[in-house]
Amino acid sequence: MISAKITKLLNLFNIIAFVVLVNLLLPHLAEANPADLFGTGSKSAAMADTGVASADQADALFLNPARLAFTPKLSIMGGLVFQQAALQTPAGNRSIKDSWYSHFGISFPSPFKGFLQDKIQFGFFAVAPLAEMTRIEMRLPSDPAYPYFENRSQRLVLIPGFSYILFDSPTAGKLSFGFGVNYFAALEGAIIGREGATRSVEARVFEEIQGKATVNGGIAYNYKSLHFGFSYRQAFGLDFHNVSFNHIAGTDINLDLKGTALYSPHTLSWGVVWKQPRYSIQFNLIEYLWSFYSTPLVSMRSQLPLVGSLVGQLPETKFNNTMAFLLGGSYKLNSKFILRGGVGFENKMLPEQTGKTNLLDTHKFKLTMGLTWKLSTRLFLHGHLRYIHLFGSTHHKNIMTTDADCGTSIPASSSTVLSDEVHCVPDDESTWGFQTTNPGYPSISSGGGVFAAGITLEVRQ
Repeated sequence: MISAKITKLLNLFNIIAFVVLVNLLLPHLAEANPADLFGTGSKSAAMADTGVASADQADALFLNPARLAFTPKLSIMGGLVFQQAALQTPAGNRSIKDSWYSHFGISFPSPFKGFLQDKIQFGFFAVAPLAEMTRIEMRLPSDPAYPYFENRSQRLVLIPGFSYILFDSPTAGKLSFGFGVNYFAALEGAIIGREGATRSVEARVFEEIQGKATVNGGIAYNYKSLHFGFSYRQAFGLDFHNVSFNHIAGTDINLDLKGTALYSPHTLSWGVVWKQPRYSIQFNLIEYLWSFYSTPLVSMRSQLPLVGSLVGQLPETKFNNTMAFLLGGSYKLNSKFILRGGVGFENKMLPEQTGKTNLLDTHKFKLTMGLTWKLSTRLFLHGHLRYIHLFGSTHHKNIMTTDADCGTSIPASSSTVLSDEVHCVPDDESTWGFQTTNPGYPSISSGGGVFAAGITLEVRQ
């Protein structure tokens, strides 16, 4: 009897070791794109990410930490996701540079005894970068860019957390709450530049990585066939602050640079699930509070000799809050296979781009499907496909009215209109008419699509 139990434990240990080993080896094969855009595990991703009231793996720490209490005593997950994007710009379709990411998660019960026994579940979830820890791309104000997709996902995600069961009653249901910590780092430092022997600028760079943590929190309630959930994810962005001290030609030129990249907004999620032995139907309503995001552009402050303080004026970049409506479900085909699917819609976060900036976004439609294969009582393989369609839209630029005496446009300082970049000279015809290098003039269109596919291997005790 004891020998049989030891054999079962060894078999379980071998499976766990295999999953962990695969996840450790995969980082040498590809690059990173985390869960904000392309899903967590394939099980929830196959149902349009409707996991707020149904997640039962370690990825609950991202979707709704309270759901961690509904995972088995020991659960390990790991897998891969591949994505390919075609985002429309004036220079042609643009892709998201990193095409791959892996995910890994584990949840386990606390060792506490007494009244805390079987009350607390701990967990850890990670979306691991595979070739680069972080990619930061900062663009000029006039550069066409998709802040929703480009350079928002390309960072490491680390979320440890726990869930606590408030009560578990056969008549009143099961209620839990949970918290996770979304951890990463900010970058701060200085750059010192001086003229070298050949009069070129020689720079010394001093950078310091500082830890940054934000909160994921949620509550979950199961009552018979109905499951409810609510979660909140605090806004997260990679802040960097650099001061540049430059001594050139006997003059000090100092720069102070600040910016926030890889930004994800405050997120509120509500979910409900109707679960039956053979099928489930689930709906999530998610609000993204983009209006708290000030700008994706870098601010600059300089101290110049004789001139004094000089502050660069950034164009206005207004963001609107958005809503996502997600509908998913599952159907048990037989004892081995479960079919999953889902749809979703999210409105655009950007108003009309009429001035210098060319930040692009459109309404988005999501279509997902997937399959779960029960390999054994403890081992499951989940797979999914998804396509995000970006509805096309066009932004028309505004310019100042024509000056009849010169035949050109009057320069404007407003961020809602384009100004003439060539000073008008009445006797020089080459300066007549409106002239600009803005790539969005006279109009700029957005649209395209993003395809993703992934697999997740899950082990349960």
